[in-house]
Amino acid sequence: METLVSKDKLYLLDNDGFLINPEQWDEDFAEAMAPAVGITDGLTPSHWDVLRSIRKTYLETGSCPIVLKTCKAHKLSFKDLQRLFPSGYQRGACKLAGLSFMAEGVSTPFYPTPLIQIGPIPLDKRVYQVNVQGFLIDPNEWDEEYATFKARELQMTDTLGEKHWQIIRYMRSEYEKNHEIPTVYAMCEAVGIDIDELAELFPSGYHRGVVKIAGLCLAVKAPLDAPVAAAPNRP
Repeated sequence: METLVSKDKLYLLDNDGFLINPEQWDEDFAEAMAPAVGITDGLTPSHWDVLRSIRKTYLETGSCPIVLKTCKAHKLSFKDLQRLFPSGYQRGACKLAGLSFMAEGVSTPFYPTPLIQIGPIPLDKRVYQVNVQGFLIDPNEWDEEYATFKARELQMTDTLGEKHWQIIRYMRSEYEKNHEIPTVYAMCEAVGIDIDELAELFPSGYHRGVVKIAGLCLAVKAPLDAPVAAAPNRP
């Protein structure tokens, strides 16, 4: 557990620097945390518009809004968002707003899905280890079938196409190399998509869609021990 002190107030943080209790948030927290997420010249009105919007959505719905909705609400391109929050949406905007992907209720019914291992184990006997929000606990347990089943659970009606697999392969390989989830900016630039294409491919958003289907989670820091499973060639 970490702490942040500002104006004689003590804020408790998790190991990734996110505020543990979202109800403890105030504007002093955001101001004090800003330099840690790459904002060194203070928070501008544009920053505050985004932060207050995120907080308002959380207070009204109990959930942190996905990056796509925030960008649309404020007419921001990914370049605009990156300029405001260079460390990312979750690790920048949401962190300053006192939220993380854990600061939400489970919005859809969750049923544990089978752990899939390459071998003779039948599909109906396989079991995945996931946390309460459906994120894979151990990224080494991931394989292609996990991604397929998780996409179905997220009610992505179409089968995963080549663009989906390109994004998933990128996420897995970057995590393997850097032991860190790439930002939404880096992913979109690497695979050549914009905010509208991301919304169409992964309606649940970046962390609750792309990251989850790729078997990753912000809270998971352990490196991958096994090579990235090759995704099948799709027509």
